[in-house]
Amino acid sequence: MHSEGRTHRRADQHRYWVVSMLVWVLMLFGCTASRTTRQVLAPARAPAAVLPVTAAYRLEDIRSASRPDTTQVIITVSGPVRPLVQRLSQPDRLTIDLPETRLAPQWHQDSVPVVDGRLQTIQITQSHPQRVQVTLALQAIQDYHIAVQSAPHRVTVTLLGAVTTVPASARTVQKSARRAGPAEPSAQAARSPRAHRLPIICIDPGHGGHDPGALGPTGLAEKTVVLQVAKELRQLIQQEMPQYRVVLTREQDVFVPLAERARMANERQAQVFISIHANSSAHREASGIETWYLSFAASARAKKIAARENKMSEQQLSTLELILRDLHETDRINQSAVWAQSTQSALVEHMAAHYPGVMPRSVEGAPFAVLYRTTMPSILVETAFISNPQEEARLRTTQYQRALAQGLLQGLRQFLQATVVALH
Repeated sequence: MHSEGRTHRRADQHRYWVVSMLVWVLMLFGCTASRTTRQVLAPARAPAAVLPVTAAYRLEDIRSASRPDTTQVIITVSGPVRPLVQRLSQPDRLTIDLPETRLAPQWHQDSVPVVDGRLQTIQITQSHPQRVQVTLALQAIQDYHIAVQSAPHRVTVTLLGAVTTVPASARTVQKSARRAGPAEPSAQAARSPRAHRLPIICIDPGHGGHDPGALGPTGLAEKTVVLQVAKELRQLIQQEMPQYRVVLTREQDVFVPLAERARMANERQAQVFISIHANSSAHREASGIETWYLSFAASARAKKIAARENKMSEQQLSTLELILRDLHETDRINQSAVWAQSTQSALVEHMAAHYPGVMPRSVEGAPFAVLYRTTMPSILVETAFISNPQEEARLRTTQYQRALAQGLLQGLRQFLQATVVALH
C-alpha cells in the first residue's frame, strides 16, 4: 500500500507538470496568435510625412493694373484666405503667403514681368503643399497697403509712388502663359523709395465759394455745415487715430472744382476719400442719412442726385457714363461699397441713439464725378436733409455736427480695421 501510494503520487506529480506545461504553451501560443492577428487586421499606418495634404482654397487668378500714382496686384482665390505679408530687402520685395491655398493643376505661369517703375516681376510658387507664395519684386515705391475682400475673395496689394513710366494697359497673369524671366528695371524710374510717412485720410467738404450747395428753409448753406463737420471729423481722427494724417480739400469758404478735389487726394496718395454733403428735396418732410459709392448701375433717383452734385444735366451724365464704363474700377468700387455700408450703419446707429426721429435711408451707388476721379476707396455721405426744417435746425448746432463726425469716425474705423490687413 505504501509502495502504491508513492507510485500514485509520482504519477499525479507527472500529470501536474504535463498539464502545467500544456497550459503555458497554449497561453504563449494564444498571446502570440493574438498579437499576430492584430498586426494583420489593423490598417497599416503611413509615415506622417507621406500623408496626402489637400489645401482648402485654390489660387484662381493674378492680375496687375498700373496707374500714374499706383500699381495694384489683385489676387483672386476661391475662399476667405488671410494673407501673411512681409517686406524683405536685398533685393527689395514683398512676399504674400496664402495659407491653405494651392495652385490649380493647369497653372503654368510662375513669373511675369510688369516694369512700371514700382514693380518688376510677380512670382508665384507653391512653397508648401498648403501654401502659395506670391513675391512682388519691387523697384521703387513710397508705401504700400494690403486689402482683403469677399464675394469674390480677393487680396489687393496697392503700391504707392508716382513714376514716369506707365504701361499703356494692365497686364494679366494668365494660367496658360509661358514661363517668363525677370524683367530689367526701368531706367526712368526713381532709384530709391522716399521717406516713410503716415497714411492719409482725405476729407472733402462739398461745395464752397460761389457754389453754396443746397439751402435750408431759413437760408443755412450746405457749404457752411459740411465744412464744420469735416473739421470736427479731422479733430476726432487726430485724437483717436494718430497713426493717420488728415487732409482737407478745402479749409475755408472757397470754390474747389471736383477734378481738383480728386487730384489732391491722388497726389497725396490718400488711403481713403470721404466727401461730406447735406441732402435736399422738394418735399420738406424728406429726412434721414444716405451714403453713396461709385456705380454706373444707378436708379433714376440716384442719377438725379449725382447730376445735382456733379453740376451737370442727366443727358451729360449719360454721356459721362458711357466713357467711364471702360475703366477697370471693379476692385475699388467693391471696397467703397463695403465702406459705405459700414459708415451708414455706424452713423445711423450713433445719431439715432442721441436724436429722436433719425431716418435710416439707403446705401446706393451713383456716378458721382468726385468719386470716379479718385484712385482709392471713396464714398459720399449725405448727412441730413437741409431742406427739412427740423434737420436744418439740428445742422446749425455744434453738438449735431460733432455727433455726425463721431458716427463717421466709427464707420471709418470699422472699415479700416476689417479691410486693411497690413499697412506699411
